[in-house]
Amino acid sequence: QAAHVTSLRAVSNGSKVTCKASWAPGAKSPEWLDGSLPGDYGFDPLGFGKSASNLERFVEAELLHARWAMLAVSGVVAVELEPNVQESWLDVALWPKTGDAISYVGEDLPYSLAAVVGIQFVTMTIAELYRAAEPDAELRKYPGGAFDPLGLSDSEDIATLKVKEIANGRVAMLAIAGVFLQSAAGQGTPLEALSAHLSDPGHNNIVTSGALPWVLYGLDY
Repeated sequence: QAAHVTSLRAVSNGSKVTCKASWAPGAKSPEWLDGSLPGDYGFDPLGFGKSASNLERFVEAELLHARWAMLAVSGVVAVELEPNVQESWLDVALWPKTGDAISYVGEDLPYSLAAVVGIQFVTMTIAELYRAAEPDAELRKYPGGAFDPLGLSDSEDIATLKVKEIANGRVAMLAIAGVFLQSAAGQGTPLEALSAHLSDPGHNNIVTSGALPWVLYGLDY
């Protein structure tokens, strides 16, 4: 170990050398992505984060979208796994168009479309106003308190948990996009598509499913 350290100092002329993961082998991270952000792998090919104010805003927006995406994917899968629900996630959400009664996990709810939209608008507006009023950017992203009932923000491993959250959130954003495209291509529910792919990956994938032409040209095959 001592020999390794000596060798490292010789190469670096005594300066501190740090290494961080990159989004692609050999890719050079831009100077504004120095590895201090959770899940920073140096990916910003269009330079959106070059401005410090833009970088902070995009980091916050990405985290919020990641959390919504994780909830969305969980909701889509939960609907399909719920035995009292016979329809897919897309069919369940068609009640405003069909005029059917609003239901949740198979139980009818006594609310109109106007009431649902109104409740969501008011609650989301209040929540966002409270969040936007917080001057501390870190607390806007990680408020803690009532939003952390398990006390994970006090964990010594909080930095690792932040990386895991954004990593899973990025996967969830890709997953929910895939769910939308797969549904638009008319290839069944997410779990049906996953089961078909796992049973025969060579013949059941994005190329053969009809989703790829839809992605490229907007065609519903």
